[in-house]
Parts: sequence; structure tokens; C-alpha cells
Amino acid sequence: MNLLSVASAFPEMSFTQNQCLEAMQAADFWDDLNARSRLLLGKVLSGDSGIDKRHFALNKLEEAWRRDAQELNNAYEKAAPLLAAEAVKKAITKSGHKTEEVDALFVCSCTGYLCPGVSGYTAEQLGLREDVFLQDMTGLGCGAAVPLMRAASAVVAQNPKAVVVTVAVEICSAAFYVEDDFGVLISTCLFGDGAAAAVWSGAGGEWQVGSFESIHQPEHRETIRFTNAGGKLRNQLHKSVPIHVAEAVSRLYAKRKSDPHVLITHGGGRDVIEQLEQVLPCDELTYARNVMCEYGNLSSPSVLIALEQFLEETDGHEDHLWLCAFGAGFSAHSCEMLKVKS
Repeated sequence: MNLLSVASAFPEMSFTQNQCLEAMQAADFWDDLNARSRLLLGKVLSGDSGIDKRHFALNKLEEAWRRDAQELNNAYEKAAPLLAAEAVKKAITKSGHKTEEVDALFVCSCTGYLCPGVSGYTAEQLGLREDVFLQDMTGLGCGAAVPLMRAASAVVAQNPKAVVVTVAVEICSAAFYVEDDFGVLISTCLFGDGAAAAVWSGAGGEWQVGSFESIHQPEHRETIRFTNAGGKLRNQLHKSVPIHVAEAVSRLYAKRKSDPHVLITHGGGRDVIEQLEQVLPCDELTYARNVMCEYGNLSSPSVLIALEQFLEETDGHEDHLWLCAFGAGFSAHSCEMLKVKS
């Protein structure tokens, strides 16, 4: 399966970490948090988190915490298809195709729930053909973009002329929850909203993807997953996650077919990136750090946005990429991309 293009989209509103802290300090819940929680939020949001700003599908930050469960999912239902469609439009334009040429649309998302899925709403926004194949993937959290590509490759294998779009979209601001819990509070400090789309086919483009690998570790499931709290999504995040990520990713890297020139990974957070840099053969995961700095942890779109940044900056000498993403499950996924020989 060949990559024809990749493009990202973000809500218009963005906020610095200090702006987030000021909004939380003025929120109704602030005085209900214990002193340790308030200290943690102050330290992370005013310290060196590796994040400069985050984008949210909000007019005011206070909306993220004042909405009830139904209002949060309504916000997701409104924002997710619009943001996904914006990313897809950009990617299709870059690929040289038209929306009516799209044969299949794959969507991954975990920060809300719709039935029919986000793919149906996104297809409507884009005006795709009524016979387009639609597929939604949920439950894999931040790691979903790579297995989504793996699923899409089956359609291309069956019909090499098909034009297939994969899009990862997350409205993390519709999944914020606040309580006196380390992981829950850290989540409010890390995550942002965004989408990234890629266009694929059996020919054309400069990069071919393959060599997909996955690791699933249910014994670590409780370290990172969504739980339900009064109808709201509550992100359960344990301090041990960076260690589990590094162990799983190092095992995936050991399965590579050959040595890549560039490593492109989901970031997760500053501590996760630092652990990865210790187990992977690189001085710095530049693109993972760049995405974190500019947008925060975007969950599933992160690795595609890192790929987009690489493609915009590459000097053309690299011909072998290794991509990796990880998240709920606990699961981790990788693939390799090779420059198409002319």
C-alpha cells in the first residue's frame, strides 16, 4: 500500500499551558481538590512539560469542565466529524484526487461514541459516494493509527486501484475529567484536540507501507485505559506507563526487517519520550517532541502528524522509516515505510 499524502487539522482555538492553569484555578472544582492535587497541576502546567500550547474545540476552557456527560458527547459528535473532514479534504487535495474518487474511509477515535460511527458523519461532510466503504476502529486509544493503516491495506490488496483514506481524530477536550487522582490530573495537562488523514492506493506516491507488528499486554490493561465515571470518560493513567511503553516498543523494534533511517513515534508525554530515547537507537525522537511541543498529546493522530512533519522537512536522502504508536490495552503497534523505487 502506497502513501499518496498526509495532512492534519486542528481547532482554531489554542491555549498555552499557563492559560490552562489559570482557567483551572478559576474553575468551580479547584477548591474541592486537595492541596497535593493543586500542587501537581501547578507544577506540571507551569513547568517544563515539553508542551507550549494545545488546541481545543472550545470557545472557553471552562466548557471542558462544566459540561455534563451528555453535553460532552454532544460536543464530540459536533466536532469530531468536522475536524476529520477538514484533515481529509487537505489530504485529498495534496494527493491530486477528488472526494468522489474515494473508495474507502477508515476512521479511528476513542474520545467519544457515535452510532453510526464517525466515518458516516465524516463521509456526509465530505460528500463521498453512497457506495463508499466505511469502517470505524475504537478501543485502541493512542495507538490506533497504525492498526488502522493495517486494516486499510487489506482493501488495497484486494483492489490495488482503490483510493483509501485513513483518518485519526480525537476531541480530547470532550473526555476531560477532574478528581484527586495522579493519572487523571496528568491527562488534563497533556491532551489536545486534532486530526490527521492519509490517502493510500496500490500505486503512486513515494512511500510504501508494510511489515506491520503488534503487541498486546492485557496484564497491563489497568495502567492505561478509559473508565466510566458517572457517564463521563475518565482516563486511567498509571505512573508505570513510560516503563511499559519502552519495554513493548523495544520488542517491536527488534522485529524490524532492517535498520531504518528515521524513527517516527507517538509521543505520549515527556517521560514516555525520554524512556523511548533510552531504548531506541537515536539521540532524540525529534518529531515526537515537535508534535508534543506544538499540540500536546493528540492521542491517535500524533504519529501521523509526526510523519507529516517529516515528509515536509525531508531532504530526500532517507528511504526507510519505522513508525510506532501505543496506548490502551496495553498495546503497541509498528510498521515500516520504504521509498518507492522509480
